[in-house]
Formats: sequence, C-alpha cells, structure tokens
Amino acid sequence: MTTTAPETPIEGYLEMLQRFYEEEIEGAAYFDALAERFSHAEQRRKMHLMAQVERYAVAAAAPLLAKYHLIARDAAVLQASGHKQAQNVMADWPALISEMRRTFPDYMPEFLAIEVLAPPQDLPQLKMLTAHEIAAIAFLEAEAKGDPDSDAPLINYLRTGTA
Repeated sequence: MTTTAPETPIEGYLEMLQRFYEEEIEGAAYFDALAERFSHAEQRRKMHLMAQVERYAVAAAAPLLAKYHLIARDAAVLQASGHKQAQNVMADWPALISEMRRTFPDYMPEFLAIEVLAPPQDLPQLKMLTAHEIAAIAFLEAEAKGDPDSDAPLINYLRTGTA
C-alpha cells in the first residue's frame, strides 16, 4: 500500500495561515482587554465571549501550523499587541458595535480566499476560521438590533464550530 504526501499548498497560503493564526491570538487579547473597560456586566460578558470565539479559532488553526511546521510569533507579544490595540479604542458600547459592524464584513473575502488557496484536506479547519467570523458578524447585527439573544451565534459557534 502506498501513501501519498499531502498536496503542496499554493504559494501565499502558508503566510496567510500563519497571519490568521497570529491575528486570532491578538483578537482574543483585544476582546478580553475591551471587556475590562466596560462597566456593564453583560457587555463585559459579550466581549469575553468574543475572546473565547477567537481562542476557538486559534485552536482550530493550530493543527495546520503544526502540520506545516510554521512557527507563530510569541503568544505574549501577540497578546500585548491585542491589549495595546484595545487601549486605543475610545468608543462606548454602541459606537464599538457600530464600528465592528462596519469593519468585520471586510475580513470575509480573506477568509474565503484562504479556503480557495488551501489543499482540500485543510478545509475543515479553515471553514471553522471562516465560521468564527460569520458568527461574530451575526452577533454584531443582532446586538445592533437590540436582540436579547444576540450572543446566540457566538454560543452556537463555540458548541458546534459552525456559524
């Protein structure tokens, strides 16, 4: 019986994969730091939930980094960067949600692009990365509408890995 080596990724794929992984680590720290800035417990909880979603996406991507022997930047450096980014946010809750609603959809083409570049065997993990962004966008839309269950997409993602 012969085994075949995994398909060689298309040029640019590994760089994107490593960048996405690192950005999710930064994102988790960013949302945790933002959570500490809000006085309302529900807002803090939702930001911590966003951080958990980021960590779940990191965990989904980690096996791919190992598979391709990619070495991410030091997690402490990435977390410090995420905290610093949060310090620069001056928005109150409504303005923060509004800004994220405006910017988060801009990330979707990149998440879809990495799926196109990826070898087919990597797609399950990459779809989990894409799903985390879809869940975040759905949360933001629901939160902006005042939906009392706005966090349902985030919770569902953490339970199932899908949006």
